[in-house]
Amino acid sequence: MSLADTSIVDHYGYTDDEFLLSYSHKNGPYNITGHVHDQYEVYYLLKGRRSYFIKDRVYSVNQGDLVFVPKFVLHRTLFAGALQHQRVVLNFTDTFLERSRAKESKLDLLKPFRSPNPTLRLKEEDRKYAEALLLRAIAEMRSKSDGYELCLKALVVELLVHLARCCGKYAEAVPPEDSPLHRKVADITAYIDVHYAEPLTLTRLSETFYISPYYLSRVFKEITGFSFVDYVNHVRMNEAKRLLRETDWKVLRIAEQVGFDSIAYFGRMFKEMVHLSPVQYRRMQREMSG
Repeated sequence: MSLADTSIVDHYGYTDDEFLLSYSHKNGPYNITGHVHDQYEVYYLLKGRRSYFIKDRVYSVNQGDLVFVPKFVLHRTLFAGALQHQRVVLNFTDTFLERSRAKESKLDLLKPFRSPNPTLRLKEEDRKYAEALLLRAIAEMRSKSDGYELCLKALVVELLVHLARCCGKYAEAVPPEDSPLHRKVADITAYIDVHYAEPLTLTRLSETFYISPYYLSRVFKEITGFSFVDYVNHVRMNEAKRLLRETDWKVLRIAEQVGFDSIAYFGRMFKEMVHLSPVQYRRMQREMSG
């Protein structure tokens, strides 16, 4: 079965300016394109098995496992052998968090996102509680009864409170894939994350890590889901977006800072990956931040 054979069995979703909730049941060897966004993400696998790449490691995610993705962190999910999978994805902004948080509460709802391991495997009682909330949310999205938007927001806040409490009680994480090959690729991605501003080629990396260029290219794609060039470009663009948000540097300086020799090529790649020009992205981010 090819990726083209993937079909969506069921899908329900809700989105506004502050949070997105999405349920999907897919059949087939489905891969998600690598991406970065300015919202926090909670990924819950209701059924099936997936490989989850986040930052520089791969995690084998099974039914009942959670993944927490901080803002601006590269991530994607990949086919892991189970043709059918069901998952719920929650994205929310800082604004949603601020509006939902009671001033007197000391509970840190972002605690799961601050953990060195981005995953959590809930104990049975806690898992059933979380799933009950998510199944109610799916039912609300399916029926769209009057006031379902308010009900979804309440369920999302209750879920975040529950997960933060669980994270405080125990830390049963899903370990990253740890074969020698996975560790080698993790070392390579970590190297790219540090040296993205330098000229990076397969030849240079193969000499640094004592692995042939052809083999490096093949196993890098096999494990991360990214080609070597795509991964380097994602890392560079993520840093470029940060500099556009946080500095007043000219676009030419930013292009050079993240490793591009040609501003024209940087502009083309930025628009291809972000769907905005660098100037448009900077303007949009500043309008959003007030």
